[in-house]
Amino acid sequence: MLTPEQLAHCADDIVELYSQLEEAIVRDVARRIVKTGTMTDTAIWQTQHMHELGTLNADILSSISKYSGKCESELKKLFEDAAITATEYDNEIYRKNGLTPKSIKVSDTQLQILEAGFKKTQGNLSNLTLTTAVSSQTNFINACSLAELKATSGAFSPQQAIVDAIKQVAINGAEVVYQSGHKDKMDVAVRRNVMTGIGQTTGQICLANAQELGCDLMEITAHAGARPSHSYWQGQVVSLSGRKGYLSLSDIGYGSGDGFKGWNCRHDWYPYFGGTRMYDEEKLKQMDAKNIEYPDGSMHTLYEAEQKQRAYERKIRESKRILAAYDESIKNADDEAIKKAYQNIFNKESVKLKNREAELNNFCDKTGLLKRNDRVQKYGFGRSTAQKAVSSANKHYKTWSKEHNINNIKTLAEYYNVKYNDTERYALLKNYVSSIDKGMLSPLTGFDKYEEYYDKVQNELIGLTTASGIKIKSQSKHFLERVFGTKNDPTHNDKPRSGVPLSDIEDALINGKTKSTHNGDSILHYTDKCGVTVNPYTGNLIQVNLK
Repeated sequence: MLTPEQLAHCADDIVELYSQLEEAIVRDVARRIVKTGTMTDTAIWQTQHMHELGTLNADILSSISKYSGKCESELKKLFEDAAITATEYDNEIYRKNGLTPKSIKVSDTQLQILEAGFKKTQGNLSNLTLTTAVSSQTNFINACSLAELKATSGAFSPQQAIVDAIKQVAINGAEVVYQSGHKDKMDVAVRRNVMTGIGQTTGQICLANAQELGCDLMEITAHAGARPSHSYWQGQVVSLSGRKGYLSLSDIGYGSGDGFKGWNCRHDWYPYFGGTRMYDEEKLKQMDAKNIEYPDGSMHTLYEAEQKQRAYERKIRESKRILAAYDESIKNADDEAIKKAYQNIFNKESVKLKNREAELNNFCDKTGLLKRNDRVQKYGFGRSTAQKAVSSANKHYKTWSKEHNINNIKTLAEYYNVKYNDTERYALLKNYVSSIDKGMLSPLTGFDKYEEYYDKVQNELIGLTTASGIKIKSQSKHFLERVFGTKNDPTHNDKPRSGVPLSDIEDALINGKTKSTHNGDSILHYTDKCGVTVNPYTGNLIQVNLK
């Protein structure tokens, strides 16, 4: 038997190798788009296009050949280690029950199953990998053709058309194509094939061992987050002969793609001779409970949470492919204008990558899920590219925070800490940035001063009872804008608007005259210095104006 955790991670090292191949392909395609895209003469462009297309296929096949030997050797070792681990677990159970099982090393039947499983999986991987040459050629043709159409239409500059083409190629990645026409990203296809191949092979070896030793009952492993169609039979006992009172092989879908030992199945089985089982009903029930809390407070099952986590991981892998493609484009661009365009996209994608990583980290922290670095790492995404991405993201934040005078959140790491761990402060920061961008506040205000005055309003005005009997309960973003004022008010022909002292606001609320406005939806409290508008139903400070 292999545990669900062992099956989940069995493909990690193989995926690492294929991820290097995928990035080599993406970089190769991007480099060729750069070469063909800079030409303005259509006839020359088409000639270069066809030349690059012809060499692309040969270079991709060369890359596949380069990695195939490493992958085959790694895969064979993986199958052998998995088979030994699985059979030794089962053999220990047999020995405890007075039976004498054969080691896999001396069992012809088990060795034949192992060899057949390895060859089948290796053949599948080889066939699928070869389809990337065709799909990459198709992506290259489509990207170049669309870039030409965009440029010749006049709606896009040639530079923008090329930039868009490279990004699309990176988003697509190296795709494998099945006979049905279905496409998968290379890392997804490799992980599925390896995990399924290992699971099916070790399962067949354990089955052959059970049949040879006359063991009819097998207990199925269980894990939290099992897909709904598997959760009802996990942790149960199955009879190989179909005895009444137990599940049958057909009940668990053995032999079908979506059943036990089917695609991406992390379940296994081991001999059962009666007595205490590994999983009781309470343990199984807890595995399907909605006991995972999302950052927004909603409750979900572990299966739902893991699906959400994988969606975050896919987005991170996409960002890393895009960064790798533009990194390669920057290296191979001769034209300074288009090189600058590539660098701008690289900078933006660097920020997006850091944001996506922060979202994943926050989700895992709040849900208690373990972050799977193997599923987000693009192993060809080398240290130099990663360092460039980090540097670019930090530089972007430094520029953005300086433009908005966010003077008390110094680094990008501090910003993400606020975003995901201090909801109230992040909401205040968003209001501040929005007010700056709309011209309702001057950047000279500074976020430190903005926070200081927000707190002063909370401490000095919230809780007061006004002259009209309204209890102040909250303050609006617009109210705080008016407290500060601005040099150029966009709502009043960019005329300057002075701020209002809090002492004058407090005096107007407590001692000022009152007047109903907006059909009673607001009450104006005013003195000869200022007027303060309050919502009589919610106690919210709406705005304030100097007299």
